[in-house]
Amino acid sequence: MFRTKKSTLIKKLLQIQATTTSNTNSQAVAKVFLKDITDVEVLNTLLKVIKEGANGTTCVIVNHPGSHITVCQLWRWPLHRTMPMLKRVPICSSDCNGNCINPYHYCLTMPAVEHEQGAPKPTERRSYSECSDSGICMDASSEHRYSGSHSSGGTGWCNIAYWEHNQRIGALHHVTDPIVTIANEIDNGLSLSKLSADQYSSVTARVRKHVGTGVLFSLEEDGIWLYNRSEISLFVQSPTLRMPGREGEQDRPSVLKILPGYTINCYELSRHLIVPPNTRTVRLSFEKGWGPGYKRQYVTDTPCWLELLLCIR
Repeated sequence: MFRTKKSTLIKKLLQIQATTTSNTNSQAVAKVFLKDITDVEVLNTLLKVIKEGANGTTCVIVNHPGSHITVCQLWRWPLHRTMPMLKRVPICSSDCNGNCINPYHYCLTMPAVEHEQGAPKPTERRSYSECSDSGICMDASSEHRYSGSHSSGGTGWCNIAYWEHNQRIGALHHVTDPIVTIANEIDNGLSLSKLSADQYSSVTARVRKHVGTGVLFSLEEDGIWLYNRSEISLFVQSPTLRMPGREGEQDRPSVLKILPGYTINCYELSRHLIVPPNTRTVRLSFEKGWGPGYKRQYVTDTPCWLELLLCIR
């Protein structure tokens, strides 16, 4: 009975893996990997979380170092011959000690933007042309400080404003915990479905429907990390994600496309002190980009977007 149940689970997992790639070598690797797992309950949980996708939160523990890379490559990103650096999503329990093999508890890491012209001196003021698009800027006299601690006590580290085109929807969402999730429907975090506008455009309604499990922001030791847990691309702009300008010009804030399943340090704390207080804002648009090279020139032209108004200094 034990062997029959294990064989059945392995067969189902191999069937799912076969739908992601036609590589017969991958099937052979997957079969060997699964047979090495002796605990039937682990196989059963692995099958469950792969079916759930990003909606699932259950950790799957095995005591085989590096197994998470194998699972991610076989069941989530089979087209990557060489797996980019993986980063654990903060929803994964710290008790796992790196032994969780739920492939949806990891994201692919995007390389940091290279600051080719070097960091500007603290006395330099930087122009940020879209600072006033929303009409909101944080008070530079804010008493909130970043201490490098993940403590959720005391003051918050950001406020989140949700916008549809040029209309702000709902009140500011005050964030005190080190992580916050913004999704269409969620119990803990900012749930867009609970925010109501007088009327929606057809584009706005469609984009909101596709937001799904959304985006997770995490305040970590080296910066604010963005994890794209949705099935759509996200577009982010931040004062520390700047493209070098042409000769004689200042470098400019760039809009970066974040594919599903990817993560990036969207606000580097090492550059925080050189960012003017009134520009310490991260903007994110769901599915639609803006700026040079895009149909929409301004963030207020996008149907659904967020502002992270940072309180750290």
